[in-house]
Amino acid sequence: VIQTGATVGMFQIESSGMQDLNRRLKPSSFEDLIAVLALYRPGPMESGMLDDFIERKHGRKKIFYPFEEVSFDLLKDTLEPTYGMIVYQEQVMQIVQTIGGMSLGGADIVRRAMGKKKVDEMLKYNKLFSEGAQKQGLDYERASKLFELIEKFAGYGFNKSHSAAYAMVTFQTAWLKTYYPQEFMAALLTSEKDNTDKIVKYIDEAKRMGIELLPPDVNRSVLEFSAMKQDGKEVILFGMGAIKGMGDSAVKSLLKVREEGMFDDLNDFVNRIDTSKINKKVLESLIKSGAFDRFEKSRHALLEQVEVLVSTAAEASRAKKMAVGSLFGDDSEMTTVELQLKDAPEYDLKTILELEKETLGIYVSGHPLDEYKEQLDKLNYTLSSEIEELGDGSNVIIIGKVEEVQEKISKKGNKFGIVNMMDYHGNIEFMLFSDMLEELKERNLEKPVAFKVSITKDDQFTRISARKILDLKDVNKQKAKKVEQVAPPEPEEPLTVFMDLSWSEDLLVEFYRIARAHPGRRKLQLTLTSKLQNVVIDSQISVSSEIIEKIEKMGIKVA
Repeated sequence: VIQTGATVGMFQIESSGMQDLNRRLKPSSFEDLIAVLALYRPGPMESGMLDDFIERKHGRKKIFYPFEEVSFDLLKDTLEPTYGMIVYQEQVMQIVQTIGGMSLGGADIVRRAMGKKKVDEMLKYNKLFSEGAQKQGLDYERASKLFELIEKFAGYGFNKSHSAAYAMVTFQTAWLKTYYPQEFMAALLTSEKDNTDKIVKYIDEAKRMGIELLPPDVNRSVLEFSAMKQDGKEVILFGMGAIKGMGDSAVKSLLKVREEGMFDDLNDFVNRIDTSKINKKVLESLIKSGAFDRFEKSRHALLEQVEVLVSTAAEASRAKKMAVGSLFGDDSEMTTVELQLKDAPEYDLKTILELEKETLGIYVSGHPLDEYKEQLDKLNYTLSSEIEELGDGSNVIIIGKVEEVQEKISKKGNKFGIVNMMDYHGNIEFMLFSDMLEELKERNLEKPVAFKVSITKDDQFTRISARKILDLKDVNKQKAKKVEQVAPPEPEEPLTVFMDLSWSEDLLVEFYRIARAHPGRRKLQLTLTSKLQNVVIDSQISVSSEIIEKIEKMGIKVA
């Protein structure tokens, strides 16, 4: 159930790495789930802790506890849930308190000091810890070794209370997705209704689960995506709030009118709507998205005669206003205007899909690549949704329909192109050099095209450059190189500096200069001290621990 794809706070269970971890670990308790979220970070993964945890859980490696031959119970209660391994910051504190005889407050100070990795402070706390252990009848030298072990794991330790909160949300969302898949996916789609990339990904997941997505329906859709059954099948109905060009006020107005009863036909619709909220733009969006399909008029006919819909609705609105207070005001014949529409053949599928993409951001009635799906399923290529998971230096194959090619000239006068290509999961934009630009122009762009591309990544950008245009029959002959994405280093504990209001301007300037000259991964936190109360300010500056010695020499207190 933990492999279901739920999103939880700062972790995403949908990632292939996390899914692979859960397949190996096979969590069997809530404690395992807390540990999974605490261990799925660069530090524990690179140190081998994660693999060690899995081996111990499945009995392939012996579980042991420090001091177990002397005082087994001292650490068993603390480390048993994590198979004898130190995973959480709270465990560090419990061990320091249990073995070293310190208070919980003192243990927390030691934990924070471990994060700063100051050698002189560690020697001092190691001595205090070992002496405290000796007072309890434990060996001083072994206690000192245990402190060094704790210090090593403290750098990887995660806050268990945080991980438990994430684990609870993970479990709840995984349970919902397993037992209420329609409702869960509908809620997920609603939460991301303005993010087309996420919508595409979640719709693909819904299809994988056997749940069909239906276009919006003026008689059944609500503001949000909604779960329902149709012809015995589990389906999700597109929410009208996600239609581009339909503001929430227009949707709410339409739903309010619908409370009096469903719309019998288009004639009934134009005679009942509030024209101050539902205008021409809204009507066009409803037509293009397929919301009027139930009335058996082609989208082609309705779009060509949208002005007729607008004028009829306006005339009906005027008739209702004139009838207020009239002797025959309750007579429906006095307030109803007959809609006169001509029939027209429906657009071809390609045009219908383009209209859906324009208003819904996705294709609902089909996909331009559907006729090639059987062929594409046999090919080994990378989807647009997987690009972000690739690391710098990857070389992969991408396949899709080229939607747009922009020709540009570089500063050196060389021609190049920016290609926008669509696959089943979304759109990819990449660069194409002049020789390939000419080659691409000669191809039939109504059919899928394959490209071998290179991925270049830095802290800010992902760049995709085409290296080769391929025929589909040659795709599986190509070698792909997928480099694993390197997770960014985790932020270190904030550095707190105590500022007195009596600081001189020169001192402030010098402090700022030093802070800017030593960038790092510790957020600079300022505490303004006064007789009345202290005020804590979180700055936007991140510094390295190197500044501590420099600013302490200036008489500035640091914690």
